[in-house]
Amino acid sequence: MDQMAIISVDGHVKAPRGGYREYFEQRYLDALDEWVGSQDAAGVPDAGNLNHDFGLDSQWDSDKRVRVLEDVGVVAEVLFPNGLAFQTSRLEDVGVSRDPALDRAARLAYNRWLADFCAATPGRRAGQAVVSFDDDVDLTVEDVYWAKEHGLGGIMMPALNPGGTFFFDPVLDPVWGACQETGLPISQHGGTGAPSYSPPGFASILTLAMEHSFFSGRSLSQLIVGGVFDRFPDLQVVFVETEAYWMPQVINRLQQFTGMGNDWTGFARSINREPTMSRSPLEYWTSNCHVGLSPFNSAMAPIEDFARSDVGSEFFISADKAMYGVDYPHFESILPNASATLAEFLGNPAITDEIARKVLYENAARIYGFDLDALRPHFERVGFESADVISAAA
Repeated sequence: MDQMAIISVDGHVKAPRGGYREYFEQRYLDALDEWVGSQDAAGVPDAGNLNHDFGLDSQWDSDKRVRVLEDVGVVAEVLFPNGLAFQTSRLEDVGVSRDPALDRAARLAYNRWLADFCAATPGRRAGQAVVSFDDDVDLTVEDVYWAKEHGLGGIMMPALNPGGTFFFDPVLDPVWGACQETGLPISQHGGTGAPSYSPPGFASILTLAMEHSFFSGRSLSQLIVGGVFDRFPDLQVVFVETEAYWMPQVINRLQQFTGMGNDWTGFARSINREPTMSRSPLEYWTSNCHVGLSPFNSAMAPIEDFARSDVGSEFFISADKAMYGVDYPHFESILPNASATLAEFLGNPAITDEIARKVLYENAARIYGFDLDALRPHFERVGFESADVISAAA
């Protein structure tokens, strides 16, 4: 494949409010109509996180989305939600209604709509199914298998809210097992599990910006110390739009905690002598974890580390772990300046064409199941040469 292109590991979609109606069971339609009517009457925009220059329809217009993204060399996407029915806060990717039955109905309706949305461009969209870890576990397992059977490309890690099920709880083992058996990766998307900061305004927005990485990333340590990767060695977890600065801190700190002679480790073993880990935290990271750098910029992670191959006792994000996210149509998307961002990446002296291909599309294809042979015609139509991108930005 001579031409390069991008498989973006971070995009967001939703149906228009009324567009979910055909995907709900009959018994929920009155509640849905009441919610849609109340939102419309209150003048609430039909959007979640959105750059309004892209237009409301950027969230659900399939043809428009293809045109906009192909213009910047994107041939395929990993898709997360931009809002569900019944949610009380429109700026959350996955909101809650405070009614468990309505929440589950909204998730199922979204997943059904998403399967149709992905089917509109065969092989070019890996939709991430929305599930709950606080439902009946058997229902969640059913949802994972449904996602696989209906062509979705992965599972979105649910938020760990106060009172929720911790990721190290063995009660979730059937879910991890279903993900492993189906080969579906599970993706922790930025911001999930963060508090609803109030009062709204400047301070709450910047507090979220400062703290979302912690709430997004705490699942990493829970999966490792809980032995999840020991019990399910083929499970693949991707951290998308969580930023990356915290990852060395967490892995290196875990290395210290789980090392010989650490007081906390000794105390934990005195309470429960059953080991939950057989390898080092760094080894779990290497075998089971990946990073979706989104919206991509060169300050997110040391680009020079992509060229390193000296995997040992020190954590770094290698070219085999990093993936490229555009984050369309969020307000923080690298559009409309995607070409400049791409040129900065490709123009870095450490980035060879081999490394660029891994980060831009090969890793995403491998983890999320895109068929590069099937995508070849799209590469040939909208792809680019590294040197051309760099020279055009000069």
